[in-house]
Amino acid sequence: MSKKVPKFQESLDGRSQRKKKARSAEYYKQRFRKSFAQLVEEDANNNPNSPNYTTAEAPPPKLPERHFCAVCGFPSNYTCIPCGARYCSVKCL
Repeated sequence: MSKKVPKFQESLDGRSQRKKKARSAEYYKQRFRKSFAQLVEEDANNNPNSPNYTTAEAPPPKLPERHFCAVCGFPSNYTCIPCGARYCSVKCL
């Protein structure tokens, strides 16, 4: 049997209508991907009263700010007078 023999739904003119391939949900997820900025803006518009990414805030810290040595990263006790950099010992100055 030849492949060129028309089937019942096909016509003899040689041009057959191909069935359109169905697209999955994954196709649309990749095609219409949103950036982080778009997602944040959409969330802010949908829920203006509830806390979202742009309105969330943390209270000020209860402990004082920690200072670290600019050279080695250890906690620093001293500040360089000319430049203002913090250092932990004379070796790091």
